[in-house]
Amino acid sequence: MAKSKPLYRRLIDKFMGRLEKKSPEVQLAAHLAAVRGAPGAERAGHLAAALFAKKTLDTTRQVEIPFPEDHFSGQSPVDDAARAALAAYAAALEQFQVALVERDTTPSLAVAKGLTTWIVSLHAISIPGLLPQGRELWARLAEAGEGVEASHKFLLRREPSDVERTYFAYRPGVLVD
Repeated sequence: MAKSKPLYRRLIDKFMGRLEKKSPEVQLAAHLAAVRGAPGAERAGHLAAALFAKKTLDTTRQVEIPFPEDHFSGQSPVDDAARAALAAYAAALEQFQVALVERDTTPSLAVAKGLTTWIVSLHAISIPGLLPQGRELWARLAEAGEGVEASHKFLLRREPSDVERTYFAYRPGVLVD
């Protein structure tokens, strides 16, 4: 008889969206709804996780495709070729997210949580019509920016490094006003 997954693993699978593949539009709407309904400290936690994930993506080679800073900064247009590249990057982040959850460590789960924000942000900049939702998401996250250091400490159970602190002010230019 096959052993069923423990409840905590099923909940993580559900939280990470692995039980059913949702469309990019549904993923973005769900994440935005979660951030809209979150109190300030929880929004700061989402922001801290996203910034820790960006730092991880920038400083490790765990995802072959480099972070598309030129598109997030707004320096490069999002044409059909860019849309395909951004979709490929989102898929790579989703695979990385699954691997991180499997590791089941405090840092890996923090990065996995933050990757959700980047995945839906990729959808927002690459799928026509979703940019306003992406901008609202980042506006709401930015409102909690003052609490990012405390949230980082809580999320990772340690003080942030100097390198991590350099990421606290990062915001994707194309998604902020």
